[in-house]
Amino acid sequence: FLLKTVDDKLIESVSMVDRGRHTVCISSQIGCSVDCDFCATATMGIIRNLNTGEIVDQLNYIREKVEAPITNIVFMGMGEPLMNYPNVMKAIDRITSPEGLGMSPKRITVSTSGVSKMIKKMADDEVKFKLAVSLHSAIEETRNHIMPFTKSFPLDELREALEYWYKKTKSKVTYEYVVWKGINDDKKSIDALVKFCKYVPCK
Repeated sequence: FLLKTVDDKLIESVSMVDRGRHTVCISSQIGCSVDCDFCATATMGIIRNLNTGEIVDQLNYIREKVEAPITNIVFMGMGEPLMNYPNVMKAIDRITSPEGLGMSPKRITVSTSGVSKMIKKMADDEVKFKLAVSLHSAIEETRNHIMPFTKSFPLDELREALEYWYKKTKSKVTYEYVVWKGINDDKKSIDALVKFCKYVPCK
């Protein structure tokens, strides 16, 4: 994973500056082991996990190239962060430490496609960062079609994990939902989403 090959256009896609807020989107893996049908990275398959230094160095590289101080970090680049859990946690520890960026964990969001058992582990580990879930449908059959891997992590298990997360952390969950015409935008899909959003405080 050679950061020196990153060009200015790619920097623009991972570094977003808007009204005093500078959010950097970083990766946790090269490729991805999750087979979401809508994601270009999924077509690569999984090549390997990034190590702790490689995760942190993405931020160091952006800091060298973009003048605006980094205010927020989202783990929404390549890879499923919870499939590289040890290295992601170590990277966050380094980012939030005084010797690192000294950033508040409340300014870091980890996005997952919904690995239920690892969401529970994060809660047990008493993490302080925010959680986002790539949901895209609250109907089992539709979600399995969009994200085939979720057959191993059904919605009832995800719901239980998120309830456990909120009980332990008191931290709201952010749901990510891309709308596709004729797939997840009908009234049945909306009603299912509204119902799912009532299980735990969320946005």
